[in-house]
Amino acid sequence: MIRKLLVIAIAFFSVSSFACINALPTDDVNFCATFKTAAGCYCSESLPGCSRFSMDRIYSLLITRYRTLEAACNSQTNTDPQTCIDGWNCYRLGGIDSQGRVCSSTQLACQ
Repeated sequence: MIRKLLVIAIAFFSVSSFACINALPTDDVNFCATFKTAAGCYCSESLPGCSRFSMDRIYSLLITRYRTLEAACNSQTNTDPQTCIDGWNCYRLGGIDSQGRVCSSTQLACQ
């Protein structure tokens, strides 16, 4: 019985670690929601419970740990660094990303 529970627990945690989605492109109307979900999920891989934090707190943790957004994005492996930078900038600041795409289809920040 204990062995069976252990196998189930290992399987659950193995699947859970691959459950994070990537955000939609920065110009997609649903970018904000998917970016928030992805950021919380990837943050929780390093810091359990992180998905319950506000996006401001997650960003603050990134900057505290890596000093710059560029350094944080260079250290992650889920997307290329520029996509990561564009995602955070569009989420927090709005505007236009490095590819000339209108953030969230409105140029408005997500927060």
